[in-house]
Amino acid sequence: MAYATVDDLADALDIRVTDENTTVLQSCLDAAAAEVDQFLEDSIYAAPLIMPTPVPALVVRTNVNRAVEWWKAPATYNGGVGIVDTGTLVAPKSGFERHWAALMPLRIGAPSGIA
Repeated sequence: MAYATVDDLADALDIRVTDENTTVLQSCLDAAAAEVDQFLEDSIYAAPLIMPTPVPALVVRTNVNRAVEWWKAPATYNGGVGIVDTGTLVAPKSGFERHWAALMPLRIGAPSGIA
């Protein structure tokens, strides 16, 4: 289950939610949430994973940030996007590992204010 909404993702992508893109937006959020859940299995919320209500902003933001990458992934399937003025923009190679640092406080211990 995603921790953010399709509206959150659309805002991050600077697009409108439509009937045509809602399913893909949601699948990107769900894929990103699955990665967040996997990472947090060894966290303060583990065994089984129980997320507090409200969900920590750190988790929501990471869900959106990673979902943006999932949304844009098809454009970089060959490793980069060609741009006339600047050359090739290379896709990040680390995948979800780039988001570990953001979520690390939840693995080490409860941030202040989260029970």
